[in-house]
Amino acid sequence: MNNVNHLIVSSTLDYSSDLICAELEKRKFKYLRINRDLFQTYNIIYSLQDDIYKFEVDGTLYSLNPKLIKSIYYRAPVFLRTTGKARSIDEQLKRSQWSSFLRNLIVLDKAIWMNHPVATYRAENKIYQLKIAKECGLNVPETYIGNSLPNNIDPDKSYLIKSLDTALFYKDGKEMFTYSTMVKGKELLAAKIELAPIILQEYLSPKLDLRVTFVDGCFFPVTITKQGKVIEGDWRKSNKNNLFYTPIKLPRLVEKQLILLMKQLNLTFGGIDLALVGNKFYFIEVNPTGEWGWLTSCVKLPIDKAIVNTLVDRGLYE
Repeated sequence: MNNVNHLIVSSTLDYSSDLICAELEKRKFKYLRINRDLFQTYNIIYSLQDDIYKFEVDGTLYSLNPKLIKSIYYRAPVFLRTTGKARSIDEQLKRSQWSSFLRNLIVLDKAIWMNHPVATYRAENKIYQLKIAKECGLNVPETYIGNSLPNNIDPDKSYLIKSLDTALFYKDGKEMFTYSTMVKGKELLAAKIELAPIILQEYLSPKLDLRVTFVDGCFFPVTITKQGKVIEGDWRKSNKNNLFYTPIKLPRLVEKQLILLMKQLNLTFGGIDLALVGNKFYFIEVNPTGEWGWLTSCVKLPIDKAIVNTLVDRGLYE
């Protein structure tokens, strides 16, 4: 039986996890990658008496002993969102129970986690992360959350609306995803928003978008432009092939504020979105399981090496 020292929890199609596995192999560390979309193909059992997980993957038996597991790279959602197409009873059962199984991996409590599911769940809550960012001294756009509007809406002013949680829908067999959207005050005043809460923020324009990948105290910040120009609205709507990512150095004060934020959220990794308006940096959001793989190829940022350094250096070596 193979004892596992490093565990990767991911899905089959995940480029970021591929890079981490490649780096672990290059350094000759023992690891097991389990993909949540393949759980039904594994034989899995946990013994409370022995406090050991056993996974049979592709005919090979692996042992996950809390005393031997040194790190866990957790690239899975804390819970599986059910918004969207109707699902069979079998599918509902599978999603709910495997989701619970993933959460219960926290019994591997001696390992270094990136990130721990409890911290990820807490940090994914937008109101909470915005509140903590403000408390850490970061500038945050004027923000309201709910299903009603504040009294000071200006009909001629622009505002930004966002979903409070990831909004993924299905219609006529097609998948739909919502992005941040700019609207005029007069449109807001005429809209019916009672059905569900929204995030309403001041519209920052013109602004320079920044993606800051944070890894255990290290920063990998880039500016994001389109054909050399700043981007109006949500940069994620643009074709990535038309975007340019330029490494920059953050002001030391902003770095200190972000380090404090990540410490308060108990995160060792995060994809942080900032906006620069004039000479003022605004915190937009942090994604505890944010994508970063494309930056290693577009900008040659050694994010994979920094993550593996954390996973293997902060634990005991074999």
